[in-house]
Amino acid sequence: MDKIEFFFDPICPWAWVTSRWIDDLANQQVVEPTWRFISLAVVNSSRDYEAEFPQGYTNIHGLGHNLLRVAAAVRQDSGNDGVARWYREIGTELHTNKNRERYIAGESIAPILKRAGLDQEFEGAFSDSTYDTLITAETNTALERTGRDVGTPIITFGENGPSLFGPVMSTIPKGQDAIEVYGAYKVLASREDFYEMKRAVRKAPVFE
Repeated sequence: MDKIEFFFDPICPWAWVTSRWIDDLANQQVVEPTWRFISLAVVNSSRDYEAEFPQGYTNIHGLGHNLLRVAAAVRQDSGNDGVARWYREIGTELHTNKNRERYIAGESIAPILKRAGLDQEFEGAFSDSTYDTLITAETNTALERTGRDVGTPIITFGENGPSLFGPVMSTIPKGQDAIEVYGAYKVLASREDFYEMKRAVRKAPVFE
């Protein structure tokens, strides 16, 4: 079983698709993921949101950052498994259930914590800036491994192995398909001379 690190921002729909592929691989005992943090709000902190992003992205990325604060608090108490459960439930709520706007508007995340089997008091971390140092440090760790012109997800093979941004996919590979995609991705990641493959987005992400 390969140990990997998966850097995510819970607000990113593309990272959510990739994370469900990783979850499938974990269930097949192909990979053992450690869930780590990368904040799109931190990644883009030097950019002009009003000029460079569609309307509302300040709030979207801000929500993702605040949800990472909750993830950081959960990790301190419940470790990697707690983070996995939190990400699974909040990602389902935001993306699969298409309820992102409700949480941007301020709806309580306590029911999501409960569904994840976590203490609802972790909701207090949502507005606790003391977690920002950790989140920023992990974001910088991810970007130091790949270069700073990428976002989320970022996957690292092993603790100090090769790291790549992506893969970015619109559907979730499952079963044998998931294994085949992983094998191809791992081969490319292992090449020190490999940097990028890319084409324009062809369709919106599908979360089922």
